[in-house]
Amino acid sequence: MGGARSRRQRPSGTSWGVAVDVVEHLPVLADEVVAALVQGPGWYLDATVGGGGHAARLLGALPAEARLLGLDRDPAALVKAGERLAAYADRVRLVHAPFDQLGEVMRSERLGSLAGALFDLGLSSLQLGDETRGFSFAKDAPLDLRFDPTAGSPAHALLAEADEATLAGWFYEHGELPEGRRLARAIVEARGKRALVTTWDLKAAVRPVWGEAPHPRQLARLFQALRIAVNDELARIEPALTTAAHALEPGARLAVITYHSLEDRLVKRFLLGSLPGKREAQLGVRVAPLLTPDPRRAIEPTPLEVTRNPRAGSARMRVGRRNAA
Repeated sequence: MGGARSRRQRPSGTSWGVAVDVVEHLPVLADEVVAALVQGPGWYLDATVGGGGHAARLLGALPAEARLLGLDRDPAALVKAGERLAAYADRVRLVHAPFDQLGEVMRSERLGSLAGALFDLGLSSLQLGDETRGFSFAKDAPLDLRFDPTAGSPAHALLAEADEATLAGWFYEHGELPEGRRLARAIVEARGKRALVTTWDLKAAVRPVWGEAPHPRQLARLFQALRIAVNDELARIEPALTTAAHALEPGARLAVITYHSLEDRLVKRFLLGSLPGKREAQLGVRVAPLLTPDPRRAIEPTPLEVTRNPRAGSARMRVGRRNAA
């Protein structure tokens, strides 16, 4: 969620970001973000500011009159962003808030419109490298998985309380795991014997389903499913995009970077949903769309970027241009 994605050492043959040794922070699709959003003075939004990588690139490319509003749910990320953006301190407002509270933040900051907006969804490299929250399954750590450690319930509490059907639903819907019911049953049985409080407790709990050495992609999807449930990630996306789209000035753009198919489908539907539907077109009904996809297809990282930063390989960016009212 937000800003820089990292280049990191990773086990041979994997590409799911399981290792935690951060080498450097690299904002994904940074050149493409700048090309899509930069157009002149005004207020720009980085709704998931993270370590400030994208924000720094935007501010460096924008005229001195331009300002940036940076949001993040993670207090630690805001500290990092503040350090990275210190040179632009008079042009930046950083706010501790989830992006679905954008409307409230804009009202409190007395901002009327946006000249551009960026959402970099999912898990940031800063969070993946934080061994106190259990985002990586490579090391034994507390099973927390919250983007904001000051709010909500940690993953181990949800695992202790959720019934088998709820767990199975998470694994099917958020992890796209066909073994969802078997995994849920294994977890319920394991927690009956002892509490599941660490990442390795969870890995041990699903051993009856996947064996001693599950594929890293299976574990990545399991942890993704729990993380999405803990942070209510998917339900927050469309309301936040809607608020941002309405706040855009005519001609301004909304850019959204996703890292898995669940996010990408939501964003694609949102952008296409702003266009007249097939039935409206057949009936000749004129519907003024809010946004036009620009370009219509997702933007992908170049092979060179993926070589420099393997975690960029799954990234897709979709852009919508605000139409005149």
